[in-house]
Formats: sequence, structure tokens, C-alpha cells
Amino acid sequence: MKREKTFVVPVPIVDEKELEALDSLTQRYKKFIEPGHIAKLGEKVAEIIPESVKTLGSSIKLTVTEKNIYKQSMEVVLFGFKKIEEQAAKFTITEEQVIKNLNKIIGELQITNLEEVCLSRSYDLAKVVNKNKSKDLIAAIIEGGGTGVFGFWGLPFNLVLSTFLYYRAVQAIAMYYGYDVRNDSAELVIASEVFSKALSPINNDINNETSNLIGKLMLMTQANIIKQTAGKTWTDMAARGGVTLLLTQMRALAHNTAQKALEKAGQKGLESCLFKDVFEQIGKKLTLKSIGKAVPYVSAVIGASIDTAQMSKVLEFADLFYQKRFIMEKEKRIAYLTTGDTIVDAVIAEE
Repeated sequence: MKREKTFVVPVPIVDEKELEALDSLTQRYKKFIEPGHIAKLGEKVAEIIPESVKTLGSSIKLTVTEKNIYKQSMEVVLFGFKKIEEQAAKFTITEEQVIKNLNKIIGELQITNLEEVCLSRSYDLAKVVNKNKSKDLIAAIIEGGGTGVFGFWGLPFNLVLSTFLYYRAVQAIAMYYGYDVRNDSAELVIASEVFSKALSPINNDINNETSNLIGKLMLMTQANIIKQTAGKTWTDMAARGGVTLLLTQMRALAHNTAQKALEKAGQKGLESCLFKDVFEQIGKKLTLKSIGKAVPYVSAVIGASIDTAQMSKVLEFADLFYQKRFIMEKEKRIAYLTTGDTIVDAVIAEE
């Protein structure tokens, strides 16, 4: 069924600059997952902790265990999620704000909803994402410093709130690339997986299929894309493997996960259910990221530094993933926009 609205489709749909970006995004991803690169974040944080604080922290460590912090953090997730949502709402961007920010940069092509974002150029969208990253970093500074004042007693709430802010930041980047995490349950699941992989890019659960597909997708280069798309239809690619199959599988897996989560928590509780699952996976790795965060007053500065570094890491990974995914899916998303067929159903129908 054709849509009544007329769309201005870019020609070519994916231009040379976007194709070249696939290589640079792949290289950025490889650098991102280098063990040395990740370790440097911890080293930078350690450098700013005074020796006197480390000494005090050592005595605290005798009575404070990661198990205790994790247990109390999970209690915040389970029983204080509403309060977390209220705090995070101050820094959460809406779809309307996303569209407004995009229209300031993409020029004559003025979009009215997230579906139409696929008509844009990926590098224009990347400019908007980079311009708005500072807001998320400021949120991390405010949150990390504010809850850090209370030292150990504020640490469980700090861990959950900071983690949830990272979670919402990933969702914001997804929306800037046109993926509707607010109304599409499968997209919210994918954003959750991206968020989880951003905090643990190397040691993800090998049994997590969606996470594995994300990793494979990130390693695709321009040469792979050109080789796999030359002379093939979307259905051919899906049948023989490659980019389209990865994207279709990722979407299908996310849809199944969303259905299960919806049955468990309902539409209203979907985000809290997914966040709980993610926090259970990564929460233990986040507890006591630095003993300095458990030291009152001094921990305000340290907490802000740690949370800002983590937020920067999450924003970088989310931008890499969604920018690359945008380029790979662009042609099919535009076809969906102009014909009304769903991406997954279109593949099945053609076969």
C-alpha cells in the first residue's frame, strides 16, 4: 500500500561519503574494544584520587563489599525505580526535541517524525549527535557529583541512577538516527543490548545472540558491504547471509525478547523490566568502580569524574553502532517509508 505523502529521496541513497564512513566507523570500533584503551579509563580515574583518600578507602573496603553494594543497588532497581525515572526525566530528551534539533542542521529537508530520518545523510545526523553529547556529559557530572557527596550511603543510588542515565543516553542516540525506542518495543530491546555491550564490549555473554550480532555488525567494513550487495537483491542477501541477515536476525531476536518482556511487565513496565535485566548482568562490574566513591565529600569530585568517563564511553559506542546501522539499513528503510511494508515482513514476502 502506497503512502499519500511525497518524500524527497536522496540520490544516491547512500553516497560515497557514507560508504567511506563504514571503514572509519569500523576502525573506531576496533580501537574502542582494545583492552589497553578500556584500561586507560580506569588509570585516568586512579590518577585523580589523592593518596590520603586511597588510604582511607582501604579501611572502608574492609567493611564494604561489592556484594553489599550490588544487593543494595538491586533493591533500588526493584523498589525505587520510580524515583530513578523522576531524576532521569530532568535529562531525558523527547522525540519532539530530537526532531527539532535535527531540523536545525539537516537544512531544507525538514522531518516531521522519526520514520523520515532515513532520508537524511548519516554524517549530518552524526553532527547533531556530537553537538548534543555535552548535555549527557553534564548530566553525568551533576549526578555523579550530587550523589557522591554522600559517599558510601549514596553509592547504591548513584550506581543505579548513573547507569540509567547511560541507558537513556543510548536511547537518545537511537532516536537521532531514526530508531523509535519510545514506541517500538524491539528497538528498546536493541538499545538495551547496545547499552550493555557499551559497558562491557569484550566480555559479553557468549550466549546472548543479539549482543553477538551487534559485535559482528560493528566489524563489517565498506569492502564487505560492497561485495555483498553487488548484484544482489535484499532477499538474496538475507538468504545467503551477510549484512541483511544480521540485521533481520537482530530485529527478530529483539522482537521475541520484547514480547516476553511485555508479557511479564506490560507496556508501561517494559523499560524497567529490561533495565533490571541489564543491571543484573553488568551491575556487579560497576560496583565499587573506585573506592574513592565511597569516601564522603571527596567522592563528589571523583564520582563526577568516573560517571563522566563512563558516559563518554557509552555515547561513543552507541554513536558507532547506530551510525553504522543507519548506513546499512538506509535503502530498506526508505523503501519501507515509501511503500508501507515492514522491513522483516518485506524480506519474508519476497521469498
